[in-house]
Amino acid sequence: MPKKSKKQKDSKLEQQVKKIPEKTVKKEQKKTIEVTIKKRIFGEAPEKYHFYLSDGRKLKSLFELIEAFENMSDDVFRHHANEHKNDFSSWIKDVFKEEDLANEIVRAESRMDAEIKLLKHIVKDLTAAKA
Repeated sequence: MPKKSKKQKDSKLEQQVKKIPEKTVKKEQKKTIEVTIKKRIFGEAPEKYHFYLSDGRKLKSLFELIEAFENMSDDVFRHHANEHKNDFSSWIKDVFKEEDLANEIVRAESRMDAEIKLLKHIVKDLTAAKA
């Protein structure tokens, strides 16, 4: 049996895609977006990328970072976020690939400000997923 060329395969795929009802495609896209957002927000970073606070606590997700902002001391916050560095922003950008959020966190002037910026970002993502 002769092998199909790439053009033939692409043509066949296009025909199959055309057969899928548009509602199904939109529903699947929405599910994919929701799953991606849930993984980003509630998903855990691989163990080698966990964040260790100066007080010894370990963070595995953005959700845990929200909780940490809520109850960490200002000294712990300033150890990680000061005029020389922002470890929270770096972790968000490098591990979770959330550059916009990382840029917002850099501008946070306090741990509560950082928490609010993180929560607003998550709400915006969840709202966009429902649209």
